[in-house]
Amino acid sequence: MRHFSRLTTALIAAVFTLATAAVAENTIYLVRHAEKENDGTRDPSLTTQGHVRALAIADMLTDKNLSKIYSTNYKRTQQTAAPTARRHGLDAISYDPSMLVDFAKTLIASAETVLVVGHSNTTPYLVSLLSGQEFAALEEQQYDHMYVVLLKDDGRVEVRIMYISPRTH
Repeated sequence: MRHFSRLTTALIAAVFTLATAAVAENTIYLVRHAEKENDGTRDPSLTTQGHVRALAIADMLTDKNLSKIYSTNYKRTQQTAAPTARRHGLDAISYDPSMLVDFAKTLIASAETVLVVGHSNTTPYLVSLLSGQEFAALEEQQYDHMYVVLLKDDGRVEVRIMYISPRTH
């Protein structure tokens, strides 16, 4: 009887593991960097409002089980990623925004929950690559979009757009 009990327990655990694996999905959160200084340089820092928005992003993702955070190698994207990275005990990993097709393949293959911080043109384009749907570039003053891309194990893709307070137009 003891052998039967162990076998039953092992079988239940195996079925649970397979059922969990069957509904596995990648969740990719994508945001544009927060508000940036208009200092005439190619690599400005965030404004005070930008730092507030970066904290709001961290607040939105506090309960998410992020395994990686990606950011381009610019001050504004790194500063946007920093509060979330600190909360999750992670370092932001740099990615090359000129290599988005390869980066999308990496994200799809990763089966992880990640945050990607990009730019007004690269973020929607990356969402398009991940989802197969077309998303237009954000306007210069739009900083409030958070795209949530769910890559389901069965091949389906869902995209939701959440808004980070305060809203911008």
